Amino acid sequence: MTPAFVQFWYLKSEIKSAALSIWQDNWDNRETDGSAHDTVPRVSNKPVGWNREEIMFVTRHRPIPSYLHRFNLQTHDNCSCGEKGGPMHYATKCRFTLSWHFQTPTVSLKLQWLKNILTNNLSRTRLRLLMRFICDENNLIVEDNN
Repeated sequence: MTPAFVQFWYLKSEIKSAALSIWQDNWDNRETDGSAHDTVPRVSNKPVGWNREEIMFVTRHRPIPSYLHRFNLQTHDNCSCGEKGGPMHYATKCRFTLSWHFQTPTVSLKLQWLKNILTNNLSRTRLRLLMRFICDENNLIVEDNN
C-alpha cells in the first residue's frame, strides 16, 4: 500500500467515526418521547430492516391519533372507542383491532415486548397487518373531530 492510500483510509475512518459520534450525541439528546431511541439505542449505518408499518408503530407516527394531535392535525388524541389512541392501545386494547391484538406487557417488560415483536417474523406480520388496517380504516378508529 502506498502512503497516500493509508492516509486516505485513515482520514476516511476518522471522519466516519466523528460523524457517527455526532449522530449518536444528537440521537441521545433529542427532545422526543424516546420510543424509537429505546428500541434502537445505538446509531448505525446499517438499516434496522423494518418496513414502513413497523417504523410507524415504533416511532408513533401517522396515522396514530396521538401523533396527529401532537402536530395539531387533530383536536384530540382519542380513538373512536374513547381511549387515548396510541400504538400500544391499538396493539393490545382497542376493540376495533381485536383481530391483531398482542398480549399486553407489564410496564417493566414493555421495551422487551416490543423488541421481541420486531425480531419475530410472525409477530412482525401481525404488526404490519394491524398498521395497514389503521391506515386503511382511519375513519373508523379515529374519533370524529366534531
